[in-house]
Amino acid sequence: METIAFRDINTQKHCSFVIKEEPFDLNTRWHYHEDIEIIFFQKGAVSGIMGNRFYTFNEGDLVLLGSNFPHVLFKSENHNYNEEIPSGLVVQFKKGFLGETFFKAPELKAINKLLFKSKNGLKFNIKQKDKCKLLLSGISSRQNIRQLFDLLEILNILSAEEDCEVLSLKNTHPQSALDESRMAIVRLYLQDNFKEDISVQEVADMVNMTVTSFCRYYKSRTLKHFKQTLNEIRISYACELLLKNNNVQEACYESGFNNPAYFSRTFKKIVGVNPSTYKSSTELNVVRW
Repeated sequence: METIAFRDINTQKHCSFVIKEEPFDLNTRWHYHEDIEIIFFQKGAVSGIMGNRFYTFNEGDLVLLGSNFPHVLFKSENHNYNEEIPSGLVVQFKKGFLGETFFKAPELKAINKLLFKSKNGLKFNIKQKDKCKLLLSGISSRQNIRQLFDLLEILNILSAEEDCEVLSLKNTHPQSALDESRMAIVRLYLQDNFKEDISVQEVADMVNMTVTSFCRYYKSRTLKHFKQTLNEIRISYACELLLKNNNVQEACYESGFNNPAYFSRTFKKIVGVNPSTYKSSTELNVVRW
């Protein structure tokens, strides 16, 4: 099975860590990287999959993602496309960016513990965000050693507060989290796009797999072929349309099928009767599916 996309974070020559304060890139694929990451959501709402769970983040939320923690951000379902793209501050650094033993110093024991806990992703509450807000808002304009001091102070503040939410399941093996996140992305995409002409290729591309690997992976996780799941979602919606007095042709095209004969065969295979019989039977309260 192919793995999730690995992203290599490149720092500038004069910097040992990355600071970005800009609109979020919501077209990136589900990925992970070696760097530990702080994300401070400053403007707008953003949805995302963190490890193996779905979240919506709002202005003022702050998360700390550990090394190799799988994640992706995308537009919130409530996002108005006339609005500005949501933006925020991102800080990325390798745990050993100050030396492999730096955070093992006795004085930094609390921060070292925080970074260990971040392997499952952490979300901090309002009190902690208020303490960090001033530092986070100004860190991108700081220079040289002042930036480093501010980053360490941010980590110090976060390490002093244990009241935080774990984003992903505790003790989840990284590959297991990647696996569950991959399935979550596929489910969300099918739910939102089943009416469209969906190809296996485009779904496989979304989770960074070849078509062959994706089909094998999907069958092993669901005991169904991908096309079977897509057809079941479409037929379920077609049944709803028929119950609402749509005619068979309308139900066919509006549920994502473009071939009436194939729609009828698939409908009968899943429901047990053809669409016309289903529609007439439900009108008489005979069929319940």
